[in-house]
Amino acid sequence: MDKFKIKLESLHNKADTTVAHKETSEGKVKQLKAEHISKDHDIQSLTIYVKNLEEQLDKAETSLTDTMKNFNEADLKAEAFEHHVNKLEAELVEKEKKLKEAQEAHRALKQEYEEFAKLLDEA
Repeated sequence: MDKFKIKLESLHNKADTTVAHKETSEGKVKQLKAEHISKDHDIQSLTIYVKNLEEQLDKAETSLTDTMKNFNEADLKAEAFEHHVNKLEAELVEKEKKLKEAQEAHRALKQEYEEFAKLLDEA
């Protein structure tokens, strides 16, 4: 009977150990499930965040493309205006040169006129 009691006590101890191990395992499973749910939420949040970033990137790329197109158009216009300004400046230099020549011719003619008028007055 002592052997039976010892065996029974041993089985009770094993049962208690098994129950304790089961409870510990269930606690770990519960904790792991909670972590899994938390990580799923994190993944969903990050997925939404990445989607928003991709949309912002698409908008930024579109904006950059438009800006570059506008810049290139403005650059071409600026080059055309610069060419036009250079042409006008060259034309201005030429006109100023002709004006100076005309003024010199006018002075010379005026001087001849005054000399001729003086000769007529003396005659």
